[in-house]
Amino acid sequence: MQPTIRRFTGTKRTVRVGPLRFTGDEHAALQEAAAEHGYKGESGFTADIALAFITGRFTANLPLSEDRRRTHMFRAQVLRELNRIGVNVNQIARALNSDLTPPDVRGRLDELHHLLDLIAQALCEPAEAEKEQAA
Repeated sequence: MQPTIRRFTGTKRTVRVGPLRFTGDEHAALQEAAAEHGYKGESGFTADIALAFITGRFTANLPLSEDRRRTHMFRAQVLRELNRIGVNVNQIARALNSDLTPPDVRGRLDELHHLLDLIAQALCEPAEAEKEQAA
């Protein structure tokens, strides 16, 4: 059975790109898809898909790159907001150290500090989970 995306034109592909890495399940799915499309192996199938995407003959939304961009933008916004909160906390600390503030403000500042710790932990957890899955 001949490949369905690219017919052999007499020009052999000699330049290697990679190596590409897959999990066992991903590799099995890739082999199955290549066989379904009439390829003997997965490397030609993968190359044809990449070239079809580059030339515009095949289009797909790349959710991974879009998700990474959105995650980066979200984290940047959160960091900006945390910086603004930090500025406010510094102003509060300066006021507390001036002895011109009532004592109940100290308790509220401790609560705010605890909340900031929780936010920081929540923001770190997804990144740590991604690193563990990648390893």
